[in-house]
Amino acid sequence: MPSDDSPKPRHRQEVLHLPRQGAGFSHFGRRLGLTANLKISVIFSSFNGASRRLQQMLDSMLGQDLPADQWELIAVNNNSEDETQQLLDQYTEKLPMVVVNHARPGKSGAMNAALAIARGALIVFTDDDIEADASWLSSIAECAEVNPDYGVVGGRILPNWEHYPHGDPLLDWIPMGSTFAIADQESSGPCDPTKIWGPNTTVRRELLGSTIRFREDIGPLPGGLFAMGEDTEIVTRLSRNGVKTYRCAEATVHHWIPASSVTEAWVQKRAERLGYGMPALFAEDIPKGVRIGGVPLRTWIESANWAVRAALLYPLPRSKKRFWAIWKYYYMRGYRAGLRRYAPAGNHSGRLVQEVVR
Repeated sequence: MPSDDSPKPRHRQEVLHLPRQGAGFSHFGRRLGLTANLKISVIFSSFNGASRRLQQMLDSMLGQDLPADQWELIAVNNNSEDETQQLLDQYTEKLPMVVVNHARPGKSGAMNAALAIARGALIVFTDDDIEADASWLSSIAECAEVNPDYGVVGGRILPNWEHYPHGDPLLDWIPMGSTFAIADQESSGPCDPTKIWGPNTTVRRELLGSTIRFREDIGPLPGGLFAMGEDTEIVTRLSRNGVKTYRCAEATVHHWIPASSVTEAWVQKRAERLGYGMPALFAEDIPKGVRIGGVPLRTWIESANWAVRAALLYPLPRSKKRFWAIWKYYYMRGYRAGLRRYAPAGNHSGRLVQEVVR
C-alpha cells in the first residue's frame, strides 16, 4: 500500500547501485547477462520506507525458498529523506539485489526505472510494506509454469494489522480490496483482472516488451490528491489486449495496515483518490451526454444524491448506511475531479462508473 506521504522534489541523478561481494558478487554476473535462466525479477519502490516497514519486507525476502540464483530484487529509492538508502545498501550484501536511485518523485516513474533493467522471465510487482511467505516466489514460478496460457498472475494478499479492530463494525463495512489492496480468496484459477492488486502482481516480461509501462500520471505523486490504481491500469490494459489473468492463492504476502488507517474518516477520504483515478482506468464507463463544468449531467445528479444522503446521515450514530453515504460522497467528489483531469469534454463514452469494492 503506498504511503499517504508525498515525496518532495530533490535534485539527484539516477544512480544504479550494484551489490558488493557475497550474494551480490554472483548477482553482478547476472547483471552483465551471464545468467540466462533468471526466472523472476521482483521490483518495488520505496519513499522513506526505512521509517516504516522496509526492513521487515527485506527480511521476508531473505527467507525465500526459491534459490537465490533464480531471482533478483530491484529496489528503487524514490527520493527518500530518511535512512532508506543506507538500509537498502546493507541488504545488497545479503540478497540478490540491485538498488536504483530515482530522483523524480512518483511511484509509477520509479517502477518504470526498475522495469528498464529487469531481466527475469517473470516480473513481480510488490510494495515495501509487505511480508512474503517463504514459498512466495517458488509458488509464483510454479503457477506460471503450469499455466502458460495466462500472462498475468495475481497472488493472495492478507492483512497484516498493526492493531486488529476487535469488535469494531467498521471492519465489515470497509471495501478491503480498493482500500488496503487485500485479496484473500483461498482458491486458485482464472480471475477478473480488476481483482489483481499491486502488492502481489506478476506479468510475463515478454508481454511488457520495451513499451508497456506504468502510466506516470497515475499512482502516488507529490501534492495532495492523486489517482490510485497504477497497478490496475497496467493489468487492465494487458487484459484488453487479450492477456488472460490467473489467481495463484498459494503465492501469499501479508500487507501492512497501520492503526491510523483503520478509521471511518480515513477510509472515506481514501474513496476520493479511488474516484479520482476511475476516469483514467475505465474511460469507457464515463456517462455520455451534456456536460456542465466539464462533468456529465448524470454524474452531477448522482453526486447531488449522495451529498444529500451524507448530509442527512452525518449527524446520526454510526451505521453501515451512514458510512457508505459519506464514502460515496467522497468517491463522487474525486470522480468529478478525475473527469476534468483525465477525460475532458469530447473524450467520453460508456456506462456509469462503478466503484471497485472487495
